[in-house]
Order: sequence, then structure tokens, then C-alpha cells
Amino acid sequence: MAQNAKPRGRRPGRSGTKAAIMQAALTLFSRDGYDKVSLRAVAREADVDPALVHHYFDSKAELFSRSVLDTELRPEAILERISSGPAEEIGRQSVREFIAAWQTPGASDRFTAMFRAAVNDEGARRPLVEFLNREIFVKLAQSQGHANATIRANLAVSALLGFVMARDILEIPAMTNLPEDALIDGLGAALQQHLVEQW
Repeated sequence: MAQNAKPRGRRPGRSGTKAAIMQAALTLFSRDGYDKVSLRAVAREADVDPALVHHYFDSKAELFSRSVLDTELRPEAILERISSGPAEEIGRQSVREFIAAWQTPGASDRFTAMFRAAVNDEGARRPLVEFLNREIFVKLAQSQGHANATIRANLAVSALLGFVMARDILEIPAMTNLPEDALIDGLGAALQQHLVEQW
């Protein structure tokens, strides 16, 4: 083999591999949404062995939160915190967790940019909506024994993102100036209805 010949095969684990995986993930999630992307597809896009993706990231949810949201958002921990309290507090606690995630340094700008893209670009995928639905709110509604968990999850996410639209995109004064306690009480009541109450 000639000395200058390039080695064949996928990129071995080395400096820059994790960054390449995250860039590949950002590309695929932004283009295809959350639901359709697999860790194996990310590995192909990054030209690495699939085992390396699992080496750096425990799950698809972790890879999404690190590469797309630029924060460590752990759905399993969020679900545990929401579910560990009384059932009558699930709606309010869900709003608290949403606010905490939105206020994570660096995350708010990324969230808002993704939301603007989804609103303004007819062809844009909605990875954030799909992520919230699949990893948090469908599971939360299922934990309450609801057969229509997917519908309930979509209603909950719609309520949360409707508030984001009013406050951060349309900048409606009543929403931008809404005290956090009032937000938790009002929006929490809606999420309680969607996720917990029978209907």
C-alpha cells in the first residue's frame, strides 16, 4: 500500500469524533425531525461506527438535547420529578419543569430560534415538538392510564408552545409581564386537564 493512501473504513474514535457526531445529529434532527432519526442514521451521517455514538451518548434523547438544544435536558429525570409528587400537582409541576428548561443558559435562544423556524418555514420539521411529545408528555399521560395519551400529549405541548408564541414571538404585553406564579397556576390548570383528568 502506498504511504500516502488514505485508510479505508469508518472514522475511528479520536479527537473531534464527538463534535462530528453532534454536528451530524444537528443536521439530521433539523432536516428530518426527532421521530425519524435513529442513532444508527447519525453514525452514518458522521461516518463513524454506531458503537461510538453509544459511547458518547446514552440515548437519542441525550444526543438531541446536547446537539440541538445545547443543554443537558434529561427526560427521565424530568418525568421522575413531575411524577414523584401528588397527581393533582402534575400540571403545575410540568409547567415548572418547562420553565426551568427554557431558562437554562443558552437554551432559551436555541428554543426560540427553532420555534421561529417551525412557524416561518412551511417545510421546516418540528423536532422540538416531537421530542417533547415522545420523551415527556406521551409517557406522562400513559403513566396516568390514558389510552389516548398521544392526543393528550399533543394538547399539553400545544398549550405550552402557545404561551411561547404569545410571549416570545408575538410579545403580547400581558404575556411578557405575566408573573411566574400566575403562569404556573393558569397554564398548570390546562395541563392538568390534558394530562390527568378524565374526559
